[in-house]
Amino acid sequence: MATTAPRTVVVVGAGIAGLTAAWRLQQQGAHVRVLERAPEAGGRMRTVDHDGFRFEVGASILGQNYTGMRDLITELGLTNQYGPANTLCGFQRDGIVHRFRADTKSDLLRTRLLGLRTKLAVLRALPTFIAQRAHLDWDTTHGNVALDRLSATQYAQRHLTQEAIDYLCEPLIGGGIVLASPDDLTAADMLFYAAKLLGPHFNSPQGVGLLTRTLASRLPVELNAEVEAVHRDSDGVRITWRQADGTSRSEHADAAVVAVPAPRVSALLPDLSDQDRTYLDAIPYSRALVVSLGLERAPDEKAFALFLNRATHPSVVGIELHHNKIPGRVDDGRGLLTLHGRREFTDRWWDAEDTTVVEQAVAAVSGVFPEVRGTVRSSLVTRHDHALVVRPPGGYGPLRAFNARRPRADPAIQLAGDYFGPSSTYGALRSGEHAAARLLAHMARR
Repeated sequence: MATTAPRTVVVVGAGIAGLTAAWRLQQQGAHVRVLERAPEAGGRMRTVDHDGFRFEVGASILGQNYTGMRDLITELGLTNQYGPANTLCGFQRDGIVHRFRADTKSDLLRTRLLGLRTKLAVLRALPTFIAQRAHLDWDTTHGNVALDRLSATQYAQRHLTQEAIDYLCEPLIGGGIVLASPDDLTAADMLFYAAKLLGPHFNSPQGVGLLTRTLASRLPVELNAEVEAVHRDSDGVRITWRQADGTSRSEHADAAVVAVPAPRVSALLPDLSDQDRTYLDAIPYSRALVVSLGLERAPDEKAFALFLNRATHPSVVGIELHHNKIPGRVDDGRGLLTLHGRREFTDRWWDAEDTTVVEQAVAAVSGVFPEVRGTVRSSLVTRHDHALVVRPPGGYGPLRAFNARRPRADPAIQLAGDYFGPSSTYGALRSGEHAAARLLAHMARR
């Protein structure tokens, strides 16, 4: 009796989108191979073991509403390695840290961070915000047309106060989420991210990279593999790439998933339509210069993150305190910080030596936590050219048009990444699952 040979699929990119797609395809019997140009898998959802510390180099906050991610964690047998995370966050104003729990709405109304006028504005805006939340979804972008007409700043000016913009919106968007000015971000994404952050979180003592590290360990991943092109051939796709030693390779597969940041897609797909190429090349990303510091002693602060306003802190906008996120994250009373610089800090020091970047970061952090100076035991500098999508006002219209063209695109080459909706690790994961599902349906018809 004749049998059908398993389909072969090459996945380009070993971030959470590519690894999820590869896992789903492998679970359904496909022969999968993942090609990753970096020396490690995980992309922007990676935790690095360095000098006895576990540093986050990208994503670091996981929401309990990431239901599909939590399902995948359960599927991989990792549930007992995760737990509820601390949601206490701090906002500094006039030298005072105002703390409230991100998942307790009444804390925001009680805090002295904001005055009575702003709190009344928040209360007045709350019914509108609740009504609009119904149009903020991971996959469906057709309901957020009205929200997409305004920037985050314009929305806040219309519904809140300048005080809310200065001490809440700008630090939160610039430091905690997309590392960009709220002037440049559509209000649809501001409200989406606020809903994501203002809720319960989960995390692992091993760091968020536990998920991508586990997936990579159960998949055939080739590192230091620089893919040069993915194009159609007579019976599937052909992938050309270079190994770490510079050797050029070319191989055939039945299908492929390209899971890289949007601006890298067009260089890999010579057969991409001009319309799609123009759109993907123009998607704007923030740039991140991530500085992690391992400390002999943790600062005397209980929040998991501290958000800072521009007037007081022109260089640094956010400091994450990972040792406060979940028990066991850091041992022996040590501290683990990540500094998020403002765009001016990132642009100024991007090309500097790591030692210089660390010196500047320590100086900035010491302005908030003076006790940090002299306690740094380890440091790590990571640069992300494509951190997160900063979708501008009106940006969802072109995205809807791009998604509408997907059914007419080549079904053997699927795309995945963080640009199909609000930019996040969970959005990337879902795009990987969708890409795998579309490929499986395509291969089943052949």
